[in-house]
Amino acid sequence: MPTISISSKDFDVSRRVDEFRDVVSNITKVDFLPDDPDRFQSETSIGILQDLIIGHGQHSASTAFRSAAHAAEAGDNVMFHIPLSGGCSIEQKGGERIELKPGAIYADPCDVAGTLRFHGEPTEGFYVSVPRIHLAAAGAGLGAMLRNAMPLTPQWRLFFTYTRGLHQEMAHLEAEDVAHYTAHVQDLALIALGATREAAEIAQGRGVRAARLRDVKADIERHLVDPDLSTEAVAKRNGLSPRYLRALFEKEGTSFGDYVATRRLAHAYRMLCDMRFASRNISQIAMDTGFGDLSWFNARFRRAYGMSPKDARERAKTSD
Repeated sequence: MPTISISSKDFDVSRRVDEFRDVVSNITKVDFLPDDPDRFQSETSIGILQDLIIGHGQHSASTAFRSAAHAAEAGDNVMFHIPLSGGCSIEQKGGERIELKPGAIYADPCDVAGTLRFHGEPTEGFYVSVPRIHLAAAGAGLGAMLRNAMPLTPQWRLFFTYTRGLHQEMAHLEAEDVAHYTAHVQDLALIALGATREAAEIAQGRGVRAARLRDVKADIERHLVDPDLSTEAVAKRNGLSPRYLRALFEKEGTSFGDYVATRRLAHAYRMLCDMRFASRNISQIAMDTGFGDLSWFNARFRRAYGMSPKDARERAKTSD
């Protein structure tokens, strides 16, 4: 899987800034404005995958603007900014200006206009963009991070290390392998967001509930495709009452059934996009991921992803 490299050095000096800005605007949906056009330098490497964008950049002093029009084109993704050296600041519409330094991570809702200021030296950073639908299971953890800078916890460092390795090796990987690694990145983000949520809940005196919910969700993942996965079965395995278990999910603004359906849909989506399962028809995949009713599966899938399971499979074929 090739990456896209954009370097200011590749453009004629007399037209460097204008041509560089045009290319970056088309690909990344931001507009660059250098502090010193004559000395402006920028190096960016971007890997664009289905359901994942990974990038590494190094910039001299400049500002990246995401206009309202660009935000409308960016899609419903969340971009995680991880500064590596130097410093930068970010300010999004409706939020405060936040200084970012190495050792932090910022969650950027891509559908919101804003500015990202690179202070120079140069500034080096890494970013990962994930469709929000794949982060929905994080619940309050995602809400706590949006437009905020958080410390790089061990979970976020693992997310960063794995994703950076994928970015470096992407050109040497087959498409079917990349699909699996993309799923791993999404899962690592969910784990890190879960840790963020738990830390916030502990600070508010709700650590026991957070820990129990974490254990319940881990149990669900282990039994995700079991046909007898139910509130009663999960509650019994975890020593809880069904009523208390349902209340755990209600506190997160969802229900046990909706959470399980979301995780099963994500599993089905990955199988539909994985060419190793191309011989399985859609009804088989629905059954394999725990859905007993094909019509209900099709309706829930379309509601979650804005397309039918057949469309998702065709889209994956054409993107290879």
